[in-house]
Amino acid sequence: MRASSCCIFWTLAALTQVALGTDLVIQIPGNPSSEGGIYRLDYDPPRGLPPTNATFSSKDIRNDTIAFKNGLPGTRYSFKLYYTNSTSNDLLTWRASITTPPDPPSNLSVTVVSGDTAKINWSPPKQGGYSGYKLKVVPLPEVGNSAQTYDSSVSPFVLQNLTSGASYQVQLFSVYEGKESIAYTSHNFTTKPNTPGKFIVWFRNETTLLVLWQPPFPPGVFDYYKVSIEPSDARESVLYVKDEGEPPGPAQAAFKDLVPGRAYNISVQTMSEGEVSIPTTAQYRTVPERPLSVTFEEGSITYNSFRVVWEGPNEETEFDKYQISLNGMRRPAPVIKGKESPRILEFRDGLEPGKTYQVSVKTMSGKVASWPTTANVTLIPLSVIHLSSSTDEDTGDVIIKWTPNPASHQDSYKLSYHEVDTNNGDRDTNNMIVLDTSSRLESLLPGRNYSITVHAISNQVESNGTSIYQATKPSSPIIEDLRPTHFGLNISWKSDVNSKQDEYEVTYSRNDTGHVVKTITSTSNLSLTGLEPGAGYHLQVVAISHGLRSEPHVNFQAVYPQPPRNLTIEKLTSNSVLVKWQPPEDSIFSEYIIRHQTDDGKFYKLPAVKENETEIIDMIPGEKYLIQVNTASFGVESTDPPGVTQTIQPNGVSNIESLIDSVNVTLAWPKPEGRIDFYSIAWKLEEELNDPEEDEDNDEESPVPIAGSKNISTSDVVENNGKVSVLIGELIPGAKYSFLIYTTSHGQNSDVTEFVTRTMPLLQTEIVVVNDQQISDALTLRYTKTPKSVSRFDTYRFMLSDPNIPLKEKAANDTETKVTFTDLVPGRLYNITVWTVSDGVESLPLQRQDRLYPKPITWINASRITDTEVTLMWDKPDGEYNRFEVQYLNLDGDLLQNLTLDTSITLSGLKPYRNYTFTVVVRSGSESSALRRSLPVSSTFSTQESVPNKVERFIPVHVKPKEIEFEWYLPPSDHNGVIQQYTITYGLEGSKNTKEEHFQPSELHGVIRNLIPGKTYLFKIQAKTRVGYGPEVINKSKTPILSPPKPGSQVVPTEVRRTSSSIQIRFRKNYFSEENGEVVAYAIIVAEDTSKNASGLEMPSWKDVQAYNSWPPYQVTKLKGEVPTCL
Repeated sequence: MRASSCCIFWTLAALTQVALGTDLVIQIPGNPSSEGGIYRLDYDPPRGLPPTNATFSSKDIRNDTIAFKNGLPGTRYSFKLYYTNSTSNDLLTWRASITTPPDPPSNLSVTVVSGDTAKINWSPPKQGGYSGYKLKVVPLPEVGNSAQTYDSSVSPFVLQNLTSGASYQVQLFSVYEGKESIAYTSHNFTTKPNTPGKFIVWFRNETTLLVLWQPPFPPGVFDYYKVSIEPSDARESVLYVKDEGEPPGPAQAAFKDLVPGRAYNISVQTMSEGEVSIPTTAQYRTVPERPLSVTFEEGSITYNSFRVVWEGPNEETEFDKYQISLNGMRRPAPVIKGKESPRILEFRDGLEPGKTYQVSVKTMSGKVASWPTTANVTLIPLSVIHLSSSTDEDTGDVIIKWTPNPASHQDSYKLSYHEVDTNNGDRDTNNMIVLDTSSRLESLLPGRNYSITVHAISNQVESNGTSIYQATKPSSPIIEDLRPTHFGLNISWKSDVNSKQDEYEVTYSRNDTGHVVKTITSTSNLSLTGLEPGAGYHLQVVAISHGLRSEPHVNFQAVYPQPPRNLTIEKLTSNSVLVKWQPPEDSIFSEYIIRHQTDDGKFYKLPAVKENETEIIDMIPGEKYLIQVNTASFGVESTDPPGVTQTIQPNGVSNIESLIDSVNVTLAWPKPEGRIDFYSIAWKLEEELNDPEEDEDNDEESPVPIAGSKNISTSDVVENNGKVSVLIGELIPGAKYSFLIYTTSHGQNSDVTEFVTRTMPLLQTEIVVVNDQQISDALTLRYTKTPKSVSRFDTYRFMLSDPNIPLKEKAANDTETKVTFTDLVPGRLYNITVWTVSDGVESLPLQRQDRLYPKPITWINASRITDTEVTLMWDKPDGEYNRFEVQYLNLDGDLLQNLTLDTSITLSGLKPYRNYTFTVVVRSGSESSALRRSLPVSSTFSTQESVPNKVERFIPVHVKPKEIEFEWYLPPSDHNGVIQQYTITYGLEGSKNTKEEHFQPSELHGVIRNLIPGKTYLFKIQAKTRVGYGPEVINKSKTPILSPPKPGSQVVPTEVRRTSSSIQIRFRKNYFSEENGEVVAYAIIVAEDTSKNASGLEMPSWKDVQAYNSWPPYQVTKLKGEVPTCL
């Protein structure tokens, strides 16, 4: 037997830190196992399994391989394979020299020296050989970073130029004769991150410290800042702040719930994967609590000193001293007092009277001061100097002036005053605050003596007062009543209730002689007698108090004069009179006063005259006057003037207007000037009562009187806009009358005025409008006659509202009662008016309104026809119209109406492939204003063919695994043309591959075959006309999967092999049809008792039939897929 070649496959027994041994597989191709030969394996060094020189029978070698295990790692092996059979003995068939891979090193450790240096230590492999080591440094994470490889022969190894705070993995391999160990020893480590930069306290208060620091430079790699505080009083004494931003910026951390005023040590470190940098540390203090209060010792405040007292904090805090500062002095040096020192301090040096100082007290912990507790103190200002008073002669006000002390500060002054000689023990002191160094006292009571005091004020602190005394003049008395008497005067006066006076001085003098008389009195009235009638006197009253005289009150008054004598009326006209009289005796007077009075009781004064006669003009007509003449001296008239009475003739009416009606006349005229008691009116008929043309048989006399008269009081007449209206009734319609009018006042009549007018005729006629739809440009009116017995008239008058159409008139005795208007505008709305006329006077009109029928159109055309729209056009008719009405019937038989202003319309929403008859009617007017329609004009058009509508019903009626029968229906009204075919498109759900089946238009059901059982299909049906396909209807159906058809009776499995406990059978896949779906499994039924039925849905298992003596049919296995045999 010739030597055969072998193949060797390495296997690794275990991948641990120390390898347990090296395994390999020797494969023998073409092993002649049938010859019964023997193999012998020899190798050196003799370490491994099987042991050296072990033999193997060729029949016992499985898979033609020999496994070698537990070889030494890192060793060069020499292998030899010998073969022995009946013809050959110990034949060398294969030899090889193989070096096994070394074991990896052990005891790998990393010592971080600094931020960029680490020392690596390890031990050599525990067994086998090695020649060196290989280190691989992998940055973590590996994404975007490259690994570095180093060779080393000894341990330790120093890694340099690392990144501070970065993480690495060291992978260490052993190397032997150029071969690396299959496994490696690894260790992860992180370098020490860089120390953060300097930091400061960014914010602090009593319980919080907010620190801010710079990132390390260079930044290196780190994840968090570790910030800690000692003592650990904070809510969180160690904070971890995540690094954010690239490059990193300043970071901050806040410690809360600290003790006020306590000193804290704060450190900041960077952290990277558990490695912590060297800390940056500093000490900071929180702000201590402020003092509780600051007050000033009572009674210690003077004009140049004060003492301050304060209370320490009432909350937990740490501090060692107080700092007291005085604000208000130039660069004051703060005073420091120990925590245990007395909390009181006096300020005396350099203080200014009246100045306000602010005292602030702080607690201090080290150099950190608390928020201040402050209080203001104002020193007492100095009193004012040079206080004086004076009186304003014009107003009587008292003016107070003073000078402030130049060595004192003050911001205002308090001025106090009270009455000195008051008998009441509770004297009323008035106070006022002023800003200037002078003040005007306007509210002092007249005739009093006052004490006035001024205090300087600085920030509401008052100085000692400075006082003076001042008296006020009494108020001037006011002459309240000064009346003349016969040969004398009565005078009384009053004084201000707030003024005090001791007595009054009264002086009077006659104006024409200058004689003066003075009188002193303590009362407020005086009577003067023995004076000259009509003479004028000057009077003066003065009040006296505390030797001061008030301002005098002066007045002038004349005594009553004597009246004139012998008053008479000399001349009278329509609106004036001449009056004469004689002068008085033994009296002084300056002029005559003339007055007259009417019935309203008021006297009207005329301009004064100096002569003994005057003419009174512009007197009111119809009024009755009382005329008086009186003497006057300086405006004072005598007490008994003479008088005389006279009445003026009233004015007549003029400019008469009439408002006529059929049986009455309203006369109106401007109201005459002057007084009128009543109007008198008389009237009579101016023409014959009977008309010779009237019916001769009408002998009945008219009940209406032909004349009359009436008197109307001015209170009964109607006045409007200065005009008087009087209604005269019960007159004859259409007759001519004459009216006589005059006025009366106080029994005197005015001149008579005559006025002639005619009453309005009556109209008792009915009108019928004859309007023909065939004749659209003419209108005929038929009317009934008004009887002559009810009104006098001569003509009927007819008019239309169109000013271009002349009116028509018919004589009252015309026998034809019809009027026709031609050449009118078709469709126009006309107002029809009818009157009766008597000598040019029209009756009230009778009005009717009617509209002519519009003219119809003459033709209709279809300018555009589609499957659902028709555009109609027609001509424009003559005359007036509002709209066109287009009518047609839809498929349901409903009449549809469309209105348009144009001579065309597009009708949409029509059904395709239909005949439509369209009717156009011209409309004029509306339902609320006499609507008229023209004669209709019609025409028929057909819509074009279109795609059919959706199939109305599309359902499966028979569903089988490989075919589905559908039924559908499309109503004839939805055909929209001639149906050419039905198309069903189908395909698997989610697939783009589809197929089509076409059916005749007469077919309403169809079968889709060659489907796959158990699949979901989408079926779409569309109907088609000559225009194209209509919209689709979708049906989603799934084909069922049924049990496979029963095989033929001749199909049986074939026995292959049997043992005492098993039977091997074989059957073919084509024994079973996939007509009802893909066959996915086979069931083998085994039975000892064949009398039992094996067609049940649930077959028992082998385990289930163990309790039977004779096993019924049971299912022993279920095989998926194509399995040709079964054990």
